[in-house]
Amino acid sequence: MHFLSNNIKHNFRFIIIDVAENILARLDVEDVLRCKSVCKLWYNLISSNYFVKAHLKHSYNNNREHGYLRIRLTWMINYNNVTNLHNYMIVGSCHGLVCISSNNGELLVTNPSTREVRKLPMLPYKYRHNVCWGFGYDSLTDDYKIVVGLNESEHHMRFQVLSLKSNKWKFVGEGDYLTYNTNTNDSICGFLYDGALHWFMNDTKKKRKMIVSFDISSEKFKEIPLLNDTKYVYDDRDRVGMFEERLCIYCSYYIDDSYCRKIWVMKNYNWWELVPRDYEGNKYGAATTAYILDNILDKTWLLLHHHEGNEYLLSQSWYHITSPIFVKSLVSPNNKKNIK
Repeated sequence: MHFLSNNIKHNFRFIIIDVAENILARLDVEDVLRCKSVCKLWYNLISSNYFVKAHLKHSYNNNREHGYLRIRLTWMINYNNVTNLHNYMIVGSCHGLVCISSNNGELLVTNPSTREVRKLPMLPYKYRHNVCWGFGYDSLTDDYKIVVGLNESEHHMRFQVLSLKSNKWKFVGEGDYLTYNTNTNDSICGFLYDGALHWFMNDTKKKRKMIVSFDISSEKFKEIPLLNDTKYVYDDRDRVGMFEERLCIYCSYYIDDSYCRKIWVMKNYNWWELVPRDYEGNKYGAATTAYILDNILDKTWLLLHHHEGNEYLLSQSWYHITSPIFVKSLVSPNNKKNIK
């Protein structure tokens, strides 16, 4: 009887833990962090990699249901230090982590929800206007990687990768007759989709534009064919983004002094489709934006606020479509046991 009593207590304890885990995994990051101080049991549970993974899964599901959040820098000035945020840019975002670079080559990975920051080795290239960037997750090695591509000349690029686990830069490839268009700093962030980063690039030999993808796990490059449609003509303002969980090309242009926008969605890697202007799908899947604000005193990047765009997707500014997807999470930039 005593054995049965202990066994019941043991099972009851695990039932309580399971119920608590399911409840906590559905809370916002801020609420979960406060719950760590309730007791040692909850602290250990919330700190575990298993729970971080479960919480991230719920956060992504909630994002899909209520609309994707996008993260970008505000155009505000930090008046405490008179520091213009144009001196910084977002390299990319994945699993709640955000990679940020500065004009002087400083590179940081932060979780703005938990206010953790990790400083990375300096960039291998001195000037950011000569490079394209990207940040994403390698599911094979359970690691996060930063990708940098340098225009070495008018007809050649070199690429290097830094992983959070190795904390070192390494050469991963180069391209002859390949350059990156750096006319606008807004577009140098590679868009993360389906485990790969995507950029518009120039084929200087054939004198054409193309989308180049970099698979983060295999570290291989490939070309994504552009749409073969007489209605589409590439413009330097075109950007790669995501529309309702699919890769897209966001186009903005002028016709008779009127500003127009179009969105081409990739149905597969050989077929693109134009989104009708009267499309009545998920109006918020591409139109919700999260902002972050820099606290330059301690290099802590904080979430400032977010807002929803208006009801017409095709009237949104480009950043509603092309800014990195962001989801609040407990993932630590300093934790080597990342999400699988």
